[in-house]
Amino acid sequence: MSRGLTLLEVVAATVLLTMIVAAGIPLFRVARADLQAASPPAAGVAQSGLEHAIDDLLVRRPDLLAECIAQPTGYSVAWTSGGRAFNTHVRLHPVVYATEHERRTTHTWAVFTLDGAEFLRWVRVPTPLRGGGDSP
Repeated sequence: MSRGLTLLEVVAATVLLTMIVAAGIPLFRVARADLQAASPPAAGVAQSGLEHAIDDLLVRRPDLLAECIAQPTGYSVAWTSGGRAFNTHVRLHPVVYATEHERRTTHTWAVFTLDGAEFLRWVRVPTPLRGGGDSP
């Protein structure tokens, strides 16, 4: 005995799929706007070399993120890596606070603008401890 789908089941499945698609449309719009707002990579730039230079900067200057928090509009940094001088502008995406003194997140995106390209790093936000130091 074979049983097919009833008209009610087909309509219910169609309505459910329509609701799922409608719920996802705002996410796609935000993603598209972010993609269009991102600066295109500079032509002829060795991406891996620039990414290595940014990683080298983060290793050399562990206090850089604390300095960036104090400068919400961005922070300019000059350094040398692999015998080449670099100059970048670093800005952090806003940190979300649960209350006035309590952070809701422990990480944020750091945006490095270097040679006409933007590089992102997911970084830990320094949290002041009772003694005034940064968290490990």
